[in-house]
Order: sequence, then structure tokens, then C-alpha cells
Amino acid sequence: MRVALALLLVLAAPARAEPSDKTRVIHGVTMLTMSGVYLSMEFPVNHWFAPTRCKWCDPPGFDRSVRDALVWENKGAAKITSDVLGFGVAPAALGILMLSASGEHRTWRRTFDDAAPMIEAAFGVSLVQSLTKYLLPRSRPSVRFAEPGRVYYHRDYVSFWSGHTSAVFAETFACGIVAHERGYKLEPAIWATGLSIGVITGYLRLAVDEHYLSDVVFGALIGTVFGIAVPYLFHGSSLERDPEATRMRTAPQFLSLGGQF
Repeated sequence: MRVALALLLVLAAPARAEPSDKTRVIHGVTMLTMSGVYLSMEFPVNHWFAPTRCKWCDPPGFDRSVRDALVWENKGAAKITSDVLGFGVAPAALGILMLSASGEHRTWRRTFDDAAPMIEAAFGVSLVQSLTKYLLPRSRPSVRFAEPGRVYYHRDYVSFWSGHTSAVFAETFACGIVAHERGYKLEPAIWATGLSIGVITGYLRLAVDEHYLSDVVFGALIGTVFGIAVPYLFHGSSLERDPEATRMRTAPQFLSLGGQF
């Protein structure tokens, strides 16, 4: 037991070291590269990769039932709202909350360290989603249940998974974890805001008939995975608490725990 605790101490020690500006430059280049690749795949050249037929065409019974129950007649309103929430309101609201949470400790380094996990998690999961939807083309419900004679559109067979939902959940969990590790008092507001927008966005993607329930649920799950993994795996060095935080992770706490065993 003492050996295991000693290993934990060794692994935890570098995670609390102050990140260097060189590390921040690396993260900045990473974010620019990820965003550039993703935006290129989604807009200028997406029709090059778009599948022309589905490999996953018919939904299971529960997807069909939920689709029939939740789809809106006015799909245009649902589409616009989901786009605005998923790609506008969510990152803006979470970013503002994180900026406000840092308070008197705000510096450009702190702002960068707080924002980078959210940006990297969002673009990371979006890149994987873009690749997956081209490799596993699933017919959108609006295409599967369309009237005969519908004209092909290059986004017809990219239903799996919901990129709107996965991006919001990735952003939410990344921000929530940073706020928790920092000891920010606005942590509850960050969780409440992000999760609420994520759930509403997922619902609207069903209402607009762009995704099935399984697309939305999987998107939320994979977004959660990215939102948890990115801060802890790539930003551990920036997750240190504020001086006034009452709960601190210190070596004496681990050592006292070891003494109890």
C-alpha cells in the first residue's frame, strides 16, 4: 500500500507544476491546427468525403419511436436554434463564466490555461466525429423517412453521431473540471449552464429530424469522455487551485492516509 501511495505522489507532483510559456505555445499551435483541419473538413472540402449512400440505413425500433414522437413540424426553427445554442451560446456562455470565475487572479496566462481545455476538447471530439460520420455513413431520419424523389444532398448520410451534442458536452465537462480543480465559486453555474444547453441542444437535433436518439446519446457520452480526458491528460500542470481555496491536495494528506493503513 505504501509503495502504491508513493507512486501516486510521484505521478501527481509534476501535474501541479506551473506550465511554461513554451507549453502554452504548443497548445496554441495545437488549437489552431485542430480548428483549421476541422473547419476545412466541414466546409470547403466536405463534399469530397461525403458518402453517397448509407451503410447504416434503417433505425432500430426505439430510435424510430422517439423520432416519431419528438420531430417538429417546423424543422427550420429547431435547426436555427440548435445551431445558435451549440456553436454560439454554449462556448460563449461557458467562456464568460470561466473568465468571470478567475476574478482577481485573472491574467492572460490564467485565461489561456482556463480556455485551452475547452477549445481542445471541443475541436478534438469534433474531428473524431467528422472522421466517424464519413467512415460509418448513417442515413439521417429526415432522409430515411423522406418522400420519394428527394434530391441527394452531401450531408444526407452523416447522422452518426450528433456533433452539436458532443461539442457542447465536451466543452461543459472540460470547463467544469477546470473550475472544480481551481476551486472556482462559479463551478455550479458552469455545470448548470453547460449541461442545460447540452440537453436542449440534443433535444433540438431530434426535433429538426437530423439525428436519432442513439446519435444524440452517443454524442453526449463521447463528448463527456473528451471533456474529462483533455484537462487531466494534457492540462494537469495548469489545474492548480487558487490560494484561498480551502481544499488542497497536498503530500501530507496522502502520507497521513498511508499511515492509517
